[in-house]
Parts: sequence; structure tokens; C-alpha cells
Amino acid sequence: MDVEAVYRLKRILRTGWLVRGIPRSSVESVAEHSFGAAMLAWEICHRLAERGIDVDPYKTVVMALIHDLPEALTLDLDVEASRVFGDAKREAEEKAAECVFDEELLDLWREFERRESPEAKAAKLADTLDMALQALEYSQVGFEAYREFLDSAEREARELGREYLLVFKEILRERGWDSNEGGGKGSG
Repeated sequence: MDVEAVYRLKRILRTGWLVRGIPRSSVESVAEHSFGAAMLAWEICHRLAERGIDVDPYKTVVMALIHDLPEALTLDLDVEASRVFGDAKREAEEKAAECVFDEELLDLWREFERRESPEAKAAKLADTLDMALQALEYSQVGFEAYREFLDSAEREARELGREYLLVFKEILRERGWDSNEGGGKGSG
């Protein structure tokens, strides 16, 4: 694994927040996001287990922790840039992944990208949920476009499957968000 890439992620800010006007001094780094996703992955695995889904929490946490490491080389491209670059972005990320990972981590990263295993789905849910929770954090300081991020995150959670969506909604509800009532902090 490329250790320098790990430290580079600490300095790369999340582009989506910058583009939408969050002050640079308040924008999380990619490393902060990856840490949040990894911690959420542990909780998600336990909640999925309660619903009868067998998920290896250790594997899932590692997937969540490494999922954005290729961005140390490609940088963090937001949704709009991803649409513009399409396959070129995926190809660049694949090449970057080959540069920053050893074989074991590269296999895990590719599994995460395919979203086929319960662990990959849980890690993706953690990635998505961290973004949604960060949007809620920013909403508390006046970020008005947070709903766009929550709606996007809910769509992604729905694509992963019913149980994943239920866990997503459960954790958001615990933070004061109820998407069933039109959304909004404190509406539930």
C-alpha cells in the first residue's frame, strides 16, 4: 500500500461541499469522510445482522476505510464531474487503485466497486450514510442545499436493497431526520 497516498487524503477536501458553497475551512477531507464511513460500517453490519443478513464487519470496515484511497491520485471529483468524465473517471480510478493498493486491498476495493457482496453493499451504505450525516451537520450551520444530498443518499440506499434502506432510515431518524414526512431536521 502507498502510505504517502494515505497522508495525501488528509489534505484533499471533498469537492461536492466546496462546489456548493461550504467554506473551505469547514469542508471535511476525504480522509475524514473515509474514517466516518468506516465507523458507520461497523454499526451498519451489526444492524444488518439483527435483520438476518450475515455480513463480516471487519471486511466491511476495511472496504469503507479504503474506498476513496485512489482519490489520492485522481482527486475527489463531484457528481457533475463524474457525469462528464464517465468511463474515463472509472478507468482513472482503476489505474490509481493499482498504484496505491497491494493485491489484497486491490481485491477488496474492486469488490466494493462491484457492490455484489453483502460487505460491499454495507460499505457503500456507510459511504452514502456518512455523506448524508455530513449534509445534516452542514444544515445546522445554514447549508440550505442539504436536502439534495439526503435525497441522493436515500436513492443510493434504496438501490442496495430493502434491509439496507431500512438501516439507512433508522440511523437518520436517530439523528432527527424523517424522510417519510417530507424530511427535515426535527420533523420526526
